[in-house]
Amino acid sequence: MRQYFILLLTFVLGFGVVESVFAAVKNTPKSEALMIELTGKDPSKIDETTLYSELVAAFRRNDEIGFKSRLQTFLSKFAASSYADNTLYLAGRMALDNKNYAEAIKYFQKVITQYPRSNKVVAARLAKGVAYRKMNLAPQAKYVFQELKKKYPGSPESFRAENELKLIK
Repeated sequence: MRQYFILLLTFVLGFGVVESVFAAVKNTPKSEALMIELTGKDPSKIDETTLYSELVAAFRRNDEIGFKSRLQTFLSKFAASSYADNTLYLAGRMALDNKNYAEAIKYFQKVITQYPRSNKVVAARLAKGVAYRKMNLAPQAKYVFQELKKKYPGSPESFRAENELKLIK
């Protein structure tokens, strides 16, 4: 029953509201029980590598609900992990693939601002520009692609940004 309620909440209210609900009730016995029910595992007894591999598996299956529940657990327990930037990037990619462009931009911006030395920053900038382009926000997309080319010349993403700029014109 709870799974259906969470599913309904996710689709009706959007991820931002559900995220704030999870944040409000985290570390309570009910939320721990809910996480056990959603994921099938006790989040207090899971390590970051295992949880990250479950995140990647949920991403590959395009299991949005499972991915988001694990993402919430991961970011609350392992925010300083070396995998944290990758989890946010994957969340952005999942949102982009599912045509939730505003949410994708939010995740990509978190990667850029919270993890400026990450190996995912350049890819996040490119994906952010792609999300803007898919939202038909050509000026924003153009700005992101031009900045990417200027800051990271010669990178594979720079060449792709150049191609994306040609699509805009």
